[in-house]
Amino acid sequence: MTEERARYYAKVLARRIGTTFYAVRSREGRFLAMQIPSGDCDILAAVKPPSGVTESGQFRRKEVSRAA
Repeated sequence: MTEERARYYAKVLARRIGTTFYAVRSREGRFLAMQIPSGDCDILAAVKPPSGVTESGQFRRKEVSRAA
C-alpha cells in the first residue's frame, strides 16, 4: 500500500468507526492504517473523526436494535 492510500484508509475508518486512526510506516517499511500503532512504527498522520460521528453511529445501532 502507498502512503497516500494508508492516509485515505485512516480517514475513511476514522469517519466510519468514529475513533482515531493512524497512517503509519511499519518497521519493515510498509504503509498501514492502524487504530493502535505499535511503538516501532513511524506515525505519519493521526486522523480524528469529525465531531458528531460517534453520536450518529450510536443512533444507528439503537434504531437497528429497535427494528429487530
